[in-house]
Amino acid sequence: MQAKDIMTSDVVSISPAAGIRHAVAVMMQNNISGLPVVEDGGRICGIVTEGDLLLRREIRLAPRSARHAEVTSDVDLDRYIRGNGWSVRDIMSRDVIVAGPDSEVSDIAESLEVHRIKRIPIVEGGRLVGIVSRRDILALITDAPTLRLPSEDDAILLAVRTRLKYDLGLTPQRIRVSVRNGQITLEGNLESDLQRRAVLALVENLGSGGCLDRLQIAADPGPEDRSQRT
Repeated sequence: MQAKDIMTSDVVSISPAAGIRHAVAVMMQNNISGLPVVEDGGRICGIVTEGDLLLRREIRLAPRSARHAEVTSDVDLDRYIRGNGWSVRDIMSRDVIVAGPDSEVSDIAESLEVHRIKRIPIVEGGRLVGIVSRRDILALITDAPTLRLPSEDDAILLAVRTRLKYDLGLTPQRIRVSVRNGQITLEGNLESDLQRRAVLALVENLGSGGCLDRLQIAADPGPEDRSQRT
């Protein structure tokens, strides 16, 4: 799936010459937390988000103490401009991470995670054509079809063993799987409860009728049957 398949095409944007208060009003009116900043001609030149507004003088309880000019650094000056400038140009982030309409959604999701950002503008020929947000990607989870195991016991056994091996690196020697009348039984020794939870999540995502958990953790005092409905 590509960006063009899920992006919002009718993007709310703002000019770099717009005032700060106007930018805040636009965000609140549209219930969004960030705005692409677009020059005449549709070229993106920055992005302004809620995070860029946290240093504003309007929300500081008291002015910062004065400092001598000779110890004022570029960081101090940039902070001052962000807190006191009146236009979007003064506070916007200029190093904008963008993607193209043909970019894979999985790559965009990874960029959102790595850079700890909430949205990526979609650009074609230098012009803003859309935007993909975390919410657009999360919507894919609810729309995704649920995987279902086949009903035959032998086919279920093969599917579970295959996924355990290729998803989690657990061979039949580590995890013993048996299936009877559609119910999966898991036995074996695991290194941690986290590993056990991963195994159970795998079986749950396969959409089986039920699972009997007889897995043991190295630190367990003794075996106990744990039934989990999946």
